[in-house]
Amino acid sequence: MTRSQHAAARAQPDLLQRPLRVLEALAGMQQPASLLAVANAVGLSKASTYRVLRTLQDEGYVDHVGRRGYRIGSRSIALASLVGPRPALLQRARPVLTRLAAIAAATATLHLRSGEHRVLVLGADHNTEPQRRRIHIGERAPLTSGCSGRAILAFLPAEEATKVVTKHVRGKSRTEIARELDTIRSQGYALSFSENHPNLSGISAPLLDPDDGYPLGAITVAGPGDQFQEEALRRHARPLTSACTRLAPQLATLLGPNSSARLDALDVTIRDFMESADE
Repeated sequence: MTRSQHAAARAQPDLLQRPLRVLEALAGMQQPASLLAVANAVGLSKASTYRVLRTLQDEGYVDHVGRRGYRIGSRSIALASLVGPRPALLQRARPVLTRLAAIAAATATLHLRSGEHRVLVLGADHNTEPQRRRIHIGERAPLTSGCSGRAILAFLPAEEATKVVTKHVRGKSRTEIARELDTIRSQGYALSFSENHPNLSGISAPLLDPDDGYPLGAITVAGPGDQFQEEALRRHARPLTSACTRLAPQLATLLGPNSSARLDALDVTIRDFMESADE
């Protein structure tokens, strides 16, 4: 293989990854998002980002809404419905989150594991304060960051957890991290204080497959840090862990390795979905 062929082979993975990186970044942003904002999020030039967005737009994965920027298109939504959280899962999880949010007078959110990250897929908010934090569906963070991620990380097989920690943790010894994860496993939940969001504290418990204990996701209860200090958070541990124990078998049935759920193909050309979502 010539030098130029070697260079082309090295460049090929990046060219293939760019559309995925752009689509993933846009999904986690407030939309519509400007071209500059997307470019900054993925670390590409505006010209490169525009070319990627235009390709995604031509295929229906992204919509261009004029000067307002770009938003996720209907084909992405349809694909997410096929490979992401099943409608049945969200239907079963919503009353659980609503109940927890009412008990805590706070926010309850459902997070699913996505590789080395967790993704927020559903939320319920009982906070009536006008300045409350909005729930951003699609919000993504490493499993090492925040209570929702660590509640999942602590129950991963050791080899998988080590890979995540090695890649995403800086400034802590392995002994310190191992001690933190041991504590989470022993008490059954994780706590966090202003990690992913300023003045927001939370408690999170894992959703474990009842057959093998594998973590599929987590439920988190969170609220303002001045109201949800450590003692207040721990008072929600029992209702939270009980809710996770009840919901986990249903989650495993729908998303676990032995899932019996099946979906018919969706019409990926439907374009009214995002229009109705904006109303």
